[in-house]
Amino acid sequence: MAISLSESIKLGFLDFLSRKLRSLITIIGIILGTMSIIVILSIVKGMNEETLKWMNERGGLRKITIRRDWQYSNPLQLPTHFTLKEFYFIKNNIPEVEAFNATITRGSGIIYGANNTFTRLIGTFEDFEKTEEWTASEGRFFKQFDVRESNDVILLGNTIKTELFGSKNPIGQYVTVRDKRLKVIGVMTFRQMEGSMSGFMGNNPLEYLNRTSIVPISTLINKLQAEDVIDEISIKAFDEQQPYILKPILEDITLNLRRGQPIFVIESAIEEAEKSKENSRMFQIVFFFISLISLLVGGIVIMNIMLATIQERTREIGIRLAVGARQIDILIQFLVQTVVITFVGGVFGVGSAILILDKVGEFLKISTKLDISMIFIALAVSVLVGLFFGIYPAVKASKLDPVQALRYE
Repeated sequence: MAISLSESIKLGFLDFLSRKLRSLITIIGIILGTMSIIVILSIVKGMNEETLKWMNERGGLRKITIRRDWQYSNPLQLPTHFTLKEFYFIKNNIPEVEAFNATITRGSGIIYGANNTFTRLIGTFEDFEKTEEWTASEGRFFKQFDVRESNDVILLGNTIKTELFGSKNPIGQYVTVRDKRLKVIGVMTFRQMEGSMSGFMGNNPLEYLNRTSIVPISTLINKLQAEDVIDEISIKAFDEQQPYILKPILEDITLNLRRGQPIFVIESAIEEAEKSKENSRMFQIVFFFISLISLLVGGIVIMNIMLATIQERTREIGIRLAVGARQIDILIQFLVQTVVITFVGGVFGVGSAILILDKVGEFLKISTKLDISMIFIALAVSVLVGLFFGIYPAVKASKLDPVQALRYE
């Protein structure tokens, strides 16, 4: 007597529901394994997206940065900063780019009337807006003539503006920085970023930008007591392919400027993003296999339970074989029942993962990102575990001798 697939599935569910405690013990490993797969994939995906978001917030994927390599010991005691002369030399020896900028960063007090605070003071060029993708929300950014003439102008970060001026309009007002009166010509756009970065770097990892004040680089050097020592050079490429051309050229130039010593490091945002994706893939694979261990343990438990079930139902199998059931019918019946058990475990695992995902993110202070494909992957893996560990019991059941099975007590 042949058994249809729908009948096998129905029998599988009936067997599952009739032995609730045993079924729960059987599928607990599947639940934990499926839940782990979804949670881990969500964490890795969330962290990868936050890394890309951070890069985009800091100038985008077309940005290249040249700065000191702090890991290099510098045995020859060579200069660890660029000068303006070297900045222009580099600019004149690379292909045309969308923007080319340099920054000098210092800390300073800033005063307006009776109010004063501490600011991160940056001296830079007019291309700063393009390389950092950060513009003024009030007033204007300084122009090339401001840099050329060392004009006494300044732009305030949003937090600095609030601390000094409150709700008052600061445009056209004067602040004092290092005993020099500077005219406020703009307020920079407020920067805010939420997500996993916030867990590691405070409520707003971009708050340091809101505490930044910006002046022309020539003003900082000529009028605010800063030396001609550039901390960082930033380049904005025309597209995401140009950094691959620019990076080796920049490496050669910086090495030649420092007698072949790797004083500086060139960082390409697009390459860093690719490395991040690569690392994410590696983490996904490693953690996936770790989670798979729970599923394998669950699979072994299921196989043992199914072997015990076959022993309990030996006479039933003998009767089915005696009245015309084929070996393939018995095999499919028990294999489907095993898959039903693992599928139910997978469904419970998915539900559990969805319920705890936000709590896991809050506890670890990281961002999690659930993708519908993760659910299908987890369910597919749980079903495959059922197929793999259900084959042996199903084959054993299908090969029972009908006569011996009917005599079994």
